[in-house]
Amino acid sequence: MTTFENLFLSGYIAAPADPAQEDAFFDALADLGLGGLELAVAPEGTRTLDPSWIARHVLPTWDLVLSLVPTMMVRLGTEPAYGLASADETQRRRALADVARARDLATTLAQADGRRRVGAIEIHTAPGPVHGSREAFSRSLDEVLTWDLAGAELLVEHCDAHVPGQSAAKGFFTLDDELATVRSYGLAPDVLGMAVNWGRSAIEGRDPALAVEHTQAVADAGLLRVLALSGATDVESAWGAPWADTHIPSRGDAPALEASSVSLLGPDEIAATLKAAGDVPRVGLKAAVRPVDADVATRVAVVAATLQQIAEARAAV
Repeated sequence: MTTFENLFLSGYIAAPADPAQEDAFFDALADLGLGGLELAVAPEGTRTLDPSWIARHVLPTWDLVLSLVPTMMVRLGTEPAYGLASADETQRRRALADVARARDLATTLAQADGRRRVGAIEIHTAPGPVHGSREAFSRSLDEVLTWDLAGAELLVEHCDAHVPGQSAAKGFFTLDDELATVRSYGLAPDVLGMAVNWGRSAIEGRDPALAVEHTQAVADAGLLRVLALSGATDVESAWGAPWADTHIPSRGDAPALEASSVSLLGPDEIAATLKAAGDVPRVGLKAAVRPVDADVATRVAVVAATLQQIAEARAAV
């Protein structure tokens, strides 16, 4: 079987909801030869954040990226002002406390293994310009940058920006605003860098071309540390409404990708984005599987088929 030692996977997106099946899925990923895994920092009490669960189901060789999105979207569902960029000080402090949970997990895992386990922690400019400000986000960055992150890089992941008159999936700050903020610190990119998600940029622009432009802009700034290849579609599909941030896999000839034939992300788009990304240290896949009750074998097949596309494109760039 082809291995993907230079690639990482957002495992929680592709995993089934049933706990036993979820465990079996993560165990099956060990056979793919992945280089790393994006783990969800979900709300408190999530079993997959228990270090004992990680010890059983996450390979110690994997480079881990912690994403705050799962907690962030739950919080935003009840409090639109939540986030590191919030103008509401209570909600800004609440978001900082959630980043501290990621920090504490990175520290716990590093202490248990005697080495760095978490390579990066991804943060976001929620709640965006409607309920927040760049100044508030900078104050949050000022604080987090004083923390001991157990060797993890701090990465600002761009999500689709607030566009007046357009329904947003996330609606946070523009890439230009985020780039300007990150660059203002003058830090090495492995201390404070950025991550780009193909699907979220395509959703923002209603155009796959914007995903390549965003990737190029962050790479040209010398700040690109993670490129996540997550699809999008402009039509109604099993993944939901057009332009929803639901991580449709790429389209392709492999039987496992038949269901995602309407994806705007395919081999050509993957190749163009990788060319724009240059020598980015982490390239990954974020793909949800349909139907939602798909078994573990089906999920692994979708993941493997998409990773194969990425590996082939990366080898050709």
